[in-house]
Amino acid sequence: MFRTRVCAADGILVFVVVALAGLLLALPFLQSGSGASLIVSTPDGSEAYPLSENRRIAVSSGGISLTVEILDGRARVIESDCPDGICMASGWIDRPGQSVVCAPAGVRLLIAGEEKGGSEVDFVAG
Repeated sequence: MFRTRVCAADGILVFVVVALAGLLLALPFLQSGSGASLIVSTPDGSEAYPLSENRRIAVSSGGISLTVEILDGRARVIESDCPDGICMASGWIDRPGQSVVCAPAGVRLLIAGEEKGGSEVDFVAG
């Protein structure tokens, strides 16, 4: 009734299933956020920078200076003279919705743009 031998077709089927599962898991990381931008907000206003262009941005607010780096579609604070340095410890941000805040300076970095494969609905209750 049940066969106990493994044949070549079984191995091919297992390979295909594992390959598809790996592709589905890797898909979000392979998609590029080409339309994403970095919004730098200070008490004086906001400015947007495309994540597709590598650059360094000098930001001054509240007597504190920060240097923001955009590199390969992601952003981070590389230098800051604020007293706690939490903004530098936050590391890289690269997905829409992620942010870095330097509270003493009143500066917020936010990745804006539509995440590929996602929707505008975060949660549905009911």
